[in-house]
Amino acid sequence: MQQDSNSRLQALLDREELFDLVRRERFARDQRRFDVMSACFHRDAYVRTSWYDGRGGEAYVDATRQWMSTTGNSKHWVFPAFAQVAGDRATVESPAMIFNRATMSSVEVDFHVFCRFFSRAVRESGTWKLFSFEVLFERDVMKPVNPSEALPVDWVLLSTMRPSYKFLAYIQHTRGVKVNPDLLGDDRPDQLAAFHAREELWLAGED
Repeated sequence: MQQDSNSRLQALLDREELFDLVRRERFARDQRRFDVMSACFHRDAYVRTSWYDGRGGEAYVDATRQWMSTTGNSKHWVFPAFAQVAGDRATVESPAMIFNRATMSSVEVDFHVFCRFFSRAVRESGTWKLFSFEVLFERDVMKPVNPSEALPVDWVLLSTMRPSYKFLAYIQHTRGVKVNPDLLGDDRPDQLAAFHAREELWLAGED
């Protein structure tokens, strides 16, 4: 019984440490606490977002610092929900929302991206670090701040973009950023299922 209680306690501690890690990383990013953000990542972490695709935790933090100096400051709400732990490896999936206020053709707009953040994590010297960070897109919305104004969108162009992140891709297009049309999203369930299958293999130690 004592052994079972110890195992349950360790599982609870691991889950809470992992949940705290993913919340802390996004909070530090949004508040420009880049030292805290950097400490959350493994040195060899792989990161893929709508504007970034690369390896190396510090490289991503440096790129984020530069990105935020030129494009403003989007915010993130993160709700960690599902962690799986296997020894010193773990995966964490968190429902999330990305929101931003921007100006397009002199019209202020708000846009919200509903998504999930997915990360691998590894434990080194007793501390969990993010070994990957990817976004699984669900859907997004955009509206003018002043409801009497028309949304300044080229609807024909918008129709060519992925349903799960079309407004995000569109606003990045207006900023001169080309978004990968093959990111993970609920509108491509087969691709998403294959991704999760690979992550389960990694969790089991099959690199």
